[in-house]
Parts: sequence; C-alpha cells; structure tokens
Amino acid sequence: MHPTETLKLLSNLKSIGLSANEANLYLVLLTFGTNPVSTIAKKASLNRSSCYEILRKLMEKGFINEISKNNITYFTPVEPKKMLKTLSNNKDDLEYKIENLKQSLIHLENLQCEYPQKPTVVFFEGEEGIRNIMEDTLTSSEPIRAYSNIKELTAILPNYFPKYYERRTNRNIPVKAIYPADKNSYMHKLRDNMEKRESRLIPPEFDFNLDIIIYDYKVAITSLKDRFGLLINSASLAQTQKNSSTQSGIGQKIATN
Repeated sequence: MHPTETLKLLSNLKSIGLSANEANLYLVLLTFGTNPVSTIAKKASLNRSSCYEILRKLMEKGFINEISKNNITYFTPVEPKKMLKTLSNNKDDLEYKIENLKQSLIHLENLQCEYPQKPTVVFFEGEEGIRNIMEDTLTSSEPIRAYSNIKELTAILPNYFPKYYERRTNRNIPVKAIYPADKNSYMHKLRDNMEKRESRLIPPEFDFNLDIIIYDYKVAITSLKDRFGLLINSASLAQTQKNSSTQSGIGQKIATN
C-alpha cells in the first residue's frame, strides 16, 4: 500500500477513537492476519509487553478477538465490515441515551433548583476568554438577554461572530438585546428576524464599553476595552438581572425602532 494511503487509514482510525499505536497495530493485524503476540510485536516493531497492552485495549474497543490454539493465545482482527456494524450499533445506542436524557432534562434541572449550589465566579481574559463565554451561551435553555456594543465585539472577534449567530439561530436560542445606536448596530438589527433576535437601539450618547449577558443561572460581565470579565453562576443574581431587564424593556416585546 502506498504510504499516503496508509497515513490516511491511520488518520481515519484515529478519528473513530483509536490511538496512533492502536491504529497502527490494527493495520498490522489486518496485513499479517492471526498471530501470537510475539509475532505481532515483531511485525509492529514493539516490545512484547507494550504490544500486549495495546492488544488488550483493542480488544476492549472491539477491534480484535482472542483465540487459543494448543495452549497458545492468538489475536485476530475483526473484519472491517463487522467493525463498521459495531460502530453503527454504538451510534444507535448513544442516540437512544441522548434522547432519554433529553426527556429527563427538565426534571433533572427542577431537582437541581431545589438544592441550589453556592454561587461561583470565574475570571476570564483576552479574546479566548470572550470566545469561551460566547460558547457557553449556546447551552442556554431560555432566551438570552444582553447589553452589547456590536461595534467593539465585532472588532475583537470579527471572524467568530457571524458563525456564532448562525449556530445560535440553528439551536433555536433567541436573544433580546439593547445596543448603542451606530452603523454597526443598525446593520445588525436588520437581521433580527433572520437570527431570532429582538433588539432595541438606544441613543449613541449612552454608549457603553461593557458587555452583559444573562442566561439561565449565569451573568457574564465583560469589559470590552480591557478585554477581561467575570462569569457569575448565581440563580438569585441572574433572576435580579432578568427582572431589571424586563423593567428596562429588554425582556418585553420590543417594537422595531
């Protein structure tokens, strides 16, 4: 087999959960067939103990089988088609478990609310920190409330936000937001219906350099100018902020400006 094809096969096997050594050893077994560990180790240029450990891991993952002949243990690879069927069965099983968890999610969350955890505060900084917060908002189970400066956010992560808006929309997570009025905000507002958003523009003299996002039991406060902030996990604080946002109009039905 051409080296390029071998590398591609190794890469594909790694993508389905095998380590580099496991992928390589599986290909060795496919190439040379059923053999004892001593022969396999020699073909794979491994010492016996390391080879045996990798073989055990491949057995646990269902890629090889163990057979015994004349008191000698042999290892044989599972046929690729059978391996594909096993992975397909695992996928079906995973989808079944995910569906069961979805059906139980609201009950689990209600149970969690009965025993509130101690509030936590996480400090984050830099572009990566802002990106991590935005990624966390995609877990929201309710509409996101936000006070944001679109111009400054876009300047910090210009290539990130278009895809973020698309993913948020696809996950059916609506947003109710207030922005300082400027060209960027006006253009942003034009896409409200497309991106499941209700936005209100305030006069530019009320410009702010803070980004405040409220969702579930969390409040994220970011200083856009200094690029640092806090993620506060507190049900009582989040509810207070939600109440305040409702009074300011962010949580109500927002008319087109």
